[in-house]
Formats: sequence, structure tokens, C-alpha cells
Amino acid sequence: MKKLHPHRVGTALFVLCAMPGLSHALTESEPLDMVYEQAPEPAQRPNGPSAESLRAPQGCTLYLPAIEDARSNQVHAGHLTLMMPTVHATPRSVQSLRSGDAGAWTRDALLSTRRYGLRTVAGAPLSSAAARQATAVVALRLAHAWSAGLNLVSHVVLKASYSLPGGEVATRLYHGMGTRANWASGNGEFMSVLNLGMEEAVRGIAADAAALCEGRPLPAPAAGQ
Repeated sequence: MKKLHPHRVGTALFVLCAMPGLSHALTESEPLDMVYEQAPEPAQRPNGPSAESLRAPQGCTLYLPAIEDARSNQVHAGHLTLMMPTVHATPRSVQSLRSGDAGAWTRDALLSTRRYGLRTVAGAPLSSAAARQATAVVALRLAHAWSAGLNLVSHVVLKASYSLPGGEVATRLYHGMGTRANWASGNGEFMSVLNLGMEEAVRGIAADAAALCEGRPLPAPAAGQ
């Protein structure tokens, strides 16, 4: 029996793994599990800030009276483009990714701000005049993941409406992006990249909540907000 050269064996395995029909991929009827995992792959964003670089002042409490899923499309959370294993990577088909419970996903992500030293409470404050606290109604506006060649990419947008002294309300949008390698187009991989985007957006809320606790004003809203 003729033995295959190791290089040829490796090439054959690569082609088999690259073929979309031979690896587990989500179907349009299988929803993403929408389970939040805190900063699963920080190395994917080498230029991003670390968790240690943000610490809220001692005793700072972030109250979240309401957490809403305000996406215009609550059924889907992205798309997967299936490619033919050819030199030019010809698209074979595109399928939508079904979304699971994004409300619970967003709530768990916001509660993870405790890693920055915040006392985060899913509820309204007893007194709006207490010191070292911030109150925000948060809405998930976008949670989208898609395949881009051999990578997965995500974009998450959160809208936070802060209650300020004097009855004023300040609204800010927080964008988070994530990217990671795509191996099998599986549920866990799409959730991993969505979690990267969510973690980045949530960190922006934590930074502004810490500023409010210290009595500092919120940064000026970005263009378009």
C-alpha cells in the first residue's frame, strides 16, 4: 500500500475541515444559546483596554431599573456565509442566525460590570439623591455576528439613558466590536465573538458610571447620538 506524504495528508485534512458540509454549523432553525461569558478571549483585541485599567471608586453603585431588548430585529442575530473551498472562495449560500433570549444575555453582561469594582444592581435606587451612584435604563439596540472569510466578526450596540441631578436624562450609545477565528461555524464560536463585542460595549457603560459616581460629567456624545 502506497503511503501518503505527510504534506499531502495535511493538505487533505485542511480541505476536509474547510468544507462547510463536513463540520457542525448552525441551522436557521437552531437559535444561538445567548449565554454571556465574560471576556472569553481578550487576546483577540490586543490593543483594547484591560480590565485592570478601570476601577470604579469604592462604594460606587450602578442601578439598572430596566434592561430592554430594543433591537429592530429580535429574531435574528447575524448571518453565516457558506463558502466553497476554492481559490476564490465562491459563496455557496447565506443563512440567518436565529437569536435566543437576548434580554437575559444583556442583563448578565451588565451585571459583569462588578469586575470593575461597581456594585451593580438590577433594580431602581431607593433614593435618587444618594452619593456615589449612577442610574441607567439600558437597551440593546444591535447584536449582529457574521462570517468574513476565515474569521467571525460582531457588532453590539447598547443605549444607556442616565438619570442626572435635576431630573435631566443623558443618553449615550456604546459600540462594541469583536473578532475571532472561525473553525466550524458553531454556536459557541458565534457566541464567543458576540460576547467580545458585548464586553467592549459594557465596559463603556462601566467607565461612564464610574465618572458619575465621582461627580464628573459624562463625555460629550459621539456624532449621531
